[in-house]
Amino acid sequence: MEDNEITKEILSWKGTRWRHLQSVKSEGVDCIQFPVAVAKNLGWLPANFKTIKYSRDWAIHNSRSILVEELSKVATCLSSGKEEILTCCQLKPGDVFVFNIDKAAGHTGMFLEDGMFLHAHVRRGVILEPLSLYKDKLHSVWRFNK
Repeated sequence: MEDNEITKEILSWKGTRWRHLQSVKSEGVDCIQFPVAVAKNLGWLPANFKTIKYSRDWAIHNSRSILVEELSKVATCLSSGKEEILTCCQLKPGDVFVFNIDKAAGHTGMFLEDGMFLHAHVRRGVILEPLSLYKDKLHSVWRFNK
């Protein structure tokens, strides 16, 4: 699949508002369902793939990252640790960034190009931002097993 097709699918979610446990383009999606929905639409995950249920504030109150545990079942960790991520990865559109939220890794976004990524922000919906704004919270980078 061409990078421009991947980028087009990711960008088609821009402006979708944030809704916990939802994944309906232009209607509502949360940060975890966003990359799952994109991966399904691109054929990287089966259409019937379902995530486990999770509470909205899991990462705030728990040190165990269920996000990383579940992601490891369908994706390969390219790197972890801020310096390694920012200097050694050969990032491609669709790579998934995982960020630390309070006690655990609990937020995701998808890489586009030129240091930019999309993520579902709880108050602003799916937005495009530079990774540099979140580099201090970066936990790891993943690529879906295709």
